[in-house]
Amino acid sequence: MAEEMNIQSAFQSVMAANQDIPPKQKQVLAASLALFAQQGFANTTTKQIAARAGVAEGTVYRRYKTKDELLAAILAPFMTEVFPRLIKEFAQDVVSQPYMTRHEMIESIVVDRMAFIQKNGAILRILIREISVRKDLRSQFVSHAAPLLQDNLFPVLDRLKARGELVDWPDSRIAQFMIGTMLTELFRRLLLSEDDAAAVSVIIEFLEKGLAPTTK
Repeated sequence: MAEEMNIQSAFQSVMAANQDIPPKQKQVLAASLALFAQQGFANTTTKQIAARAGVAEGTVYRRYKTKDELLAAILAPFMTEVFPRLIKEFAQDVVSQPYMTRHEMIESIVVDRMAFIQKNGAILRILIREISVRKDLRSQFVSHAAPLLQDNLFPVLDRLKARGELVDWPDSRIAQFMIGTMLTELFRRLLLSEDDAAAVSVIIEFLEKGLAPTTK
């Protein structure tokens, strides 16, 4: 299995393929994303962005009057191209495996996604914060992500439900609990320093018990 592309690499790949954005603007956007993730949105200045991008500070201001405009320019391709690309990659490498048991599926997905969170936590925190307060971003994310989940994850859930391995809930509800549990761990890591392996083990056990079929 090939190593998964991280968020910054996926963003740079999308930018490189976009012929409508001038090269200097691409440099500014890539530098902004890297610095926002490295030291936080509030602590990043346009002077630092310009230096990282290798352009004059006036070049930054010419296109983006504020850091909020910069952030908006970064977020737009995330919703429409970057996240869909990463979800497709995840579906091909992880979700498409022929899981026979609930444990196999949960363990594989949780281990993979928690490693992804560990690698991309700084950027994910920025993105999740913005998605949580901006309705337009939430709508864009749902419109692009939902079909990918329906086409890739839901058939796996249906197969395991048919085998008696999963609780007979709607697929969207099962996906919500799985994704929500892992995102909660992202926020937990902001507050506490814990052993990653222990956290993964707890999440797997929690989901495996919570998604077990109801016994009569």
